[in-house]
Amino acid sequence: MQKRSPYGSRARTGRHASGPAGTDGPAAGKSRTARPVRSSRTAAAAPPAAPPVPEALAACARQAGLTVPDQVLQPLGLYLTELIRWNNVMNLVGAHDWREALANLAGDSFHLAAFLTDLPLPEAPLHWDLGSGAGLPGIPLRMVWERGEYWLVEAREKRALFLSRMLCSLRLPRTHVYRGRVEQFFGTQPRGADCVISRAFMPPETLLPLLAPHLAPDGLVILLCNRSPATLPPGWERVAHRAYAVRRPSAASAAEETRRFLAVRLNREEALAPSGPVPSADTPSSED
Repeated sequence: MQKRSPYGSRARTGRHASGPAGTDGPAAGKSRTARPVRSSRTAAAAPPAAPPVPEALAACARQAGLTVPDQVLQPLGLYLTELIRWNNVMNLVGAHDWREALANLAGDSFHLAAFLTDLPLPEAPLHWDLGSGAGLPGIPLRMVWERGEYWLVEAREKRALFLSRMLCSLRLPRTHVYRGRVEQFFGTQPRGADCVISRAFMPPETLLPLLAPHLAPDGLVILLCNRSPATLPPGWERVAHRAYAVRRPSAASAAEETRRFLAVRLNREEALAPSGPVPSADTPSSED
């Protein structure tokens, strides 16, 4: 039986793509005009709750083995509180309290920030976060990794609405939301991505050929996975990998779960010409 992702139910792309829903942080410069995401009556069904105090967040982070900067504690607490509130009325993630969400979900973002620091990325990279869902790992990541432009790409309307609301509240720099299929998103970008981040979006053997024409010359794809793929499609090579332990303080078992980041890139000199059509990311999925 396939192990359920801690991120809950996540569709690859949606059937109801209708264009971008952008929200820019204060450092993004001139605001971009984009088609708005329609409001959801279910989103306001749960009453707001007070975010955890920074001291409680810091203690939980230490218990989970995470290094979270002090200046991030307040916005992180707001995000986790809203994540759980929205999760009560729509299936965003599997966590049901902020402590579990921090240790089992948002913690990946802080490990990822450290991993990105050691990769050969340009000073201002263009990031694409495909199938962003509830904003994991992207939203907590952007609290500590502020380099370049960052696009959260999500096809499902209610999740895109949640992402847009969070960006309005958190004012993350140069961070945007696009609601639509990835094929449509590719057409909106002025150049190829320097860094594509994928968590359970689609299998590597399908994802990598899809991305190959849309990467910058030295662009990297970061796969977040429980186990590294045994093989990669022709022309792809491993650049770096890192394993880390996920410590869940509330878990009945004291055993740690191991997760991994794998950075790969296309070796264009060795890549083979495709023998068939480029795979499509248009996988049918249901709206909430």
